[in-house]
Amino acid sequence: MPANSESKIFGSPQEPLFNQKTSGLSAELLEDALHVLAENNEKNKLKAPVGRGLFKSGAVAEYVFLLCEHLELPNEARYLAVELFDRFMAKHVAQLYEHVMNSDKYPQKEEGWATVESRIQRQLTLRMASCIQLASKMCSHYKIAAVSKLRQFLRCLGLRYADDALSKSELRILETLEFTLSIPSPLTYVETILEILGHNSKKCRVKLLHGTSLLVLDMIYLNFEDIYGEISKTMAAAEQRGTPMAITSTRCLHSASALRSDLMLLAVIVTGTAAVLVDVETSSHVMQQIALITQMPKESLRVLVKILLNCIIKSDKALAATAAS
Repeated sequence: MPANSESKIFGSPQEPLFNQKTSGLSAELLEDALHVLAENNEKNKLKAPVGRGLFKSGAVAEYVFLLCEHLELPNEARYLAVELFDRFMAKHVAQLYEHVMNSDKYPQKEEGWATVESRIQRQLTLRMASCIQLASKMCSHYKIAAVSKLRQFLRCLGLRYADDALSKSELRILETLEFTLSIPSPLTYVETILEILGHNSKKCRVKLLHGTSLLVLDMIYLNFEDIYGEISKTMAAAEQRGTPMAITSTRCLHSASALRSDLMLLAVIVTGTAAVLVDVETSSHVMQQIALITQMPKESLRVLVKILLNCIIKSDKALAATAAS
């Protein structure tokens, strides 16, 4: 048997199979799937606590992505792990802060919080590893991030944790999130939009859009603060002019946490930007289809895509300048 035959039999495909005639979803089921995702998205935005979105950008995303790549986990696991870590940390930090402020154990509140904050920082790597482990289980991947693998990886970083400590960390995350882990990852939204795109228009090169969307999604997470900062500024400026952008609910216009939790908006920006990067000439048609699917005005989509493209260009220039120096 050839050396690579095992991966061909048991390995997950590099990309999902879109618009399958025999096993693909019908138009009615696709519409229902999109409706369910949209409802879940609205609920998540309304429940988004202060601090949501602060723990899934830059170094955090990069660290999680690299560890998932090392463990050979699927793309969905990496994005789901980042989302789980962000949700956990936002709630975990808020709970600990409230405990310090209301507990007699810490008479000196500032010093007490500094001590707790230091402990939180020391446990960050452990918490990220536990979120990756949970994400791999949620994806039901055959290369699950087992405790033994995570222990070995952490040991390479000079962090020695027993199996019991890793299990307790996983349980702590589950309890903090109230065992609510069945959340769609951003990739689920992206792939649902792409599936509908391929169903509605044969001009949409879905497989190419999918591969590019993954790169764009990575780019957003790695530059999350800068990109969402620009989006917030653009939305605020439009509102001041009396022409608010009809891209999300009114709550998101005044809540950074709700805006950062809007996975449908994220998916729309990703697929729209991927369309431009894949083929500028057909991007207008693709964005028109995305606008029809998501009920977002095409002009608003163009503005968001322009913001992201500008951020990508700035990032490339910064990397080039760093490499030159």
